[in-house]
Amino acid sequence: MKIATELIWKLHKWKEAAMNLDNIRCFVTLAECLNFTRAAAKEHITQTTMSRKISALEKELDVVLLFRDTRQVELTAVGHEFHARAKELLRLYSETVDRVQDVQRNFTAELKIGVGVYDHTLLNRFLESYVTELDGRVKLSCMQWPYATLASDFKDRLIDVMLSTEQFEPDLLQFNGEQLGAFTVNDEDWYLLLHYSNPLAQLERVPLSALATQTLISLHPANSSLIQRSYRDVFTVKDVISSNSFDTKLVLANAGLGVAFAPPFVFPVAERYQNLVLRKTDPPYDLRKFRAYYWKDNKNSAVMDFVTKYREFCRRNGPEGP
Repeated sequence: MKIATELIWKLHKWKEAAMNLDNIRCFVTLAECLNFTRAAAKEHITQTTMSRKISALEKELDVVLLFRDTRQVELTAVGHEFHARAKELLRLYSETVDRVQDVQRNFTAELKIGVGVYDHTLLNRFLESYVTELDGRVKLSCMQWPYATLASDFKDRLIDVMLSTEQFEPDLLQFNGEQLGAFTVNDEDWYLLLHYSNPLAQLERVPLSALATQTLISLHPANSSLIQRSYRDVFTVKDVISSNSFDTKLVLANAGLGVAFAPPFVFPVAERYQNLVLRKTDPPYDLRKFRAYYWKDNKNSAVMDFVTKYREFCRRNGPEGP
């Protein structure tokens, strides 16, 4: 009877802890969108339930995490501090659950790779042979995100290795330059994608100055004028239209709505779009370099194994491609 009573008590305490963890997760979601309606939708709960969870968390901590009224939600100073620590707590909890489950399934380690819009193509030749060599010992996952989200997750150590353009490297160096490891995977000049009916498609090399008559298709999330200003030291364009993925960028270019730049290693993907032609520019245009990033103080042995072998693969084979 005593054992049964103790077991019931432990199950009750475990349920309380799980509920508290759920409250913390809801707070993190709310802190990142600062809107109860959107946060509740993301967590698949009602707005009233979301409010109750936040109130319960504040009561448990005996602090005020949010300023809220009918118009806006803002984090207090305590809320900002708790948000950073709560994200780390959730990460550690998730890693702990994954790790004990991996041990149960006889995995020796886990490797999480994050890639940007183009970068998955950079793994094609290497990953198959690497996975074969692992012989099922390492649990490997790969996630694709917009570059800003990717860099944020890498800073939060939600991923072990990041394949990305170098655009966020200054921010990463400022964040923790001492522990940032990186090497170049591809630094070839980019190509211009054009509809075959575009007069510029008749040229072997397209002068960058000729883009002044063209509409540029960009993955940049900013408005048209800001994007044009970011390019004006290299070339000017007539207008800018936006897309949020490489495939939608190709769809727009294939329809003749504009021209687009793309790194050379994506060409087999681009060939699915029958109206597109690929041209080099004059002078050559090196929009971005592609780099692999990792944290030197990461104690996961699978990370350094991957980094060492991928770096050597890139050194032996030159620019990575499909």
